[in-house]
Amino acid sequence: MASKNSDLSRRTKKQKKGDLDDLKQELDIDFHKISVEELYQRFNTHPDTGLTHAKAKENLERDGPNALTPPKTTPEWIKFCKQLFGGFALLLWIGAILCFIAYSIQASTVEEPADDN
Repeated sequence: MASKNSDLSRRTKKQKKGDLDDLKQELDIDFHKISVEELYQRFNTHPDTGLTHAKAKENLERDGPNALTPPKTTPEWIKFCKQLFGGFALLLWIGAILCFIAYSIQASTVEEPADDN
C-alpha cells in the first residue's frame, strides 16, 4: 500500500513538473535580451509619442483592460448557512429540536409540566 502511494506521489510530481515545463516552453520571454529599438518595433510603439489611439483601442479590445480580476468569492449568505447548519452546529440543532419535542410530549400528557425542560 505504501509503495502504491509513493508511486502515485512520484507520478503527480513528475506530471506537475512536466506541465510547468510545457508552460515554460510556450512562454518565450526575451524582452530583457533585445535592444530597445527592437522592443519598440515589436510592440508598434514610439518612445516619445507612445501608441496611437487606434492601436491602443485595438489592444484594449483584444486583450481587455490592464486590471487584475478578483477571485470568485462565496456569497456571504452561503457562508452563514454553512456555519449555521454545518458540523457541530447541526448536532446542537438536532438536540434543540429533540428537547422541544420532548417538552411538547410532556406538556400534552401531564397537566402541569415541570419548568426544568
